[in-house]
Amino acid sequence: MKKKMVAVLMVSALICSMAAGCGSSSEKGTEGANNSKTSDNATIHITSWNEPSTDDALNMYKQCEKATGIKVDVTVIPESDYSSKLNQMVSTGDDSMDIFIVWENDLKNFADAGGILSLDDYLSGSSIDTNDMIDAVAKLSDGLGGTYGLPWCAATEIMYYNQDMFDAAKIDYPTNDWSYSDYLVAAEKLTQYNEDGSTDVYGAALPNTQTWWAGIGGAGDQVYDPSTGKLVIGDGAESFITDCKNLVDKGVMPEPSSDTADLFAAGKCAMSWAGSWNISTYGDTLGFNWDIATIPTNKVKYNTLHTGFYTINAKSKNADNAWKVIEYLMGEEGQTINSKASGNPSALKSIAAKGAWKVESATTIENWDAMTDSLESGVFGYTCLPSGVTGNGVSTFNSALLGQTDIKSAVKSVSDYAAETIGY
Repeated sequence: MKKKMVAVLMVSALICSMAAGCGSSSEKGTEGANNSKTSDNATIHITSWNEPSTDDALNMYKQCEKATGIKVDVTVIPESDYSSKLNQMVSTGDDSMDIFIVWENDLKNFADAGGILSLDDYLSGSSIDTNDMIDAVAKLSDGLGGTYGLPWCAATEIMYYNQDMFDAAKIDYPTNDWSYSDYLVAAEKLTQYNEDGSTDVYGAALPNTQTWWAGIGGAGDQVYDPSTGKLVIGDGAESFITDCKNLVDKGVMPEPSSDTADLFAAGKCAMSWAGSWNISTYGDTLGFNWDIATIPTNKVKYNTLHTGFYTINAKSKNADNAWKVIEYLMGEEGQTINSKASGNPSALKSIAAKGAWKVESATTIENWDAMTDSLESGVFGYTCLPSGVTGNGVSTFNSALLGQTDIKSAVKSVSDYAAETIGY
């Protein structure tokens, strides 16, 4: 999975000038479809931040070529430059790429600017069953006023826990129905202190860049409104920050610091909320028994989904063949290959349920249902916002944990910064 996110905003003047030359969402989709020139010998050019698998059997692009007869050429842009390069392509009307795999925080800007096509006309006659998609996809598309992208996968956020520590503390393992209050109680019981009162093993990890927003969303805030592009936080953020500060003050959760060491992997933390992509990182390397569960349910069950979206460049000269490629990649064969190669489930529920994404090296995991459960409750949330906004938010929340600012002021400051940066 990609790391979160390079700090790029599209220049508003460029967006406005491009949008002025485009019609409505439906007009954009129809225009692209009608003007594309289909060729039996076409080459479709795709951008990605991930190198394709060197194993042809796990290379979905190679298998797409065999299935469709369309040559697929993948341009890999380094992750650190990815968003900025795509923004540049869209703003200049670059037609060298047919398919952009777009990160969540660029999707709305590109759609508003007319840089990518609406896919609704294509979907109306497609083999892709949009009713089989997880709810988060429809909610995002509804907010955008149309379907401008289809998720290549849907990585989730889950809770990792050290089974050996739970056994030693005689605490029942977490389930996918675990409540947030259960989590708070267990975190205190699992904390181990040194003789001097300092913490030896933390009961819970500090929220990271991703999971701050999972806690805030679980506490009741919308976080991201797809219809307006706004950050929406308030009482939920105040409640979750207050809980985290109490845990930090008791030594149950570590203080924010510049140290990025993974305390869970080091055996110094009993529970950690993190991305599902850590499953393949951990595998059988941790030296203790561990398993996963959904993030505990507070006011609502919530986690943020992470992905990229297949989109068609509005300047593509071969949009129809680009759609044929996307249709294969979103089909059962393409999605199954992707799941096996990446360890990420499909956003199509029937395909995800077959479990091709299960990481074989993670031999201690029994609760694989945590992944499909998290898919159902997941949303495309904070990742749809500019990374500068969310990065500022996390820094400000951490300052509140350290007592450098009061919690209510911190939440207001983050909201004000978002409004100023995004422009609402």
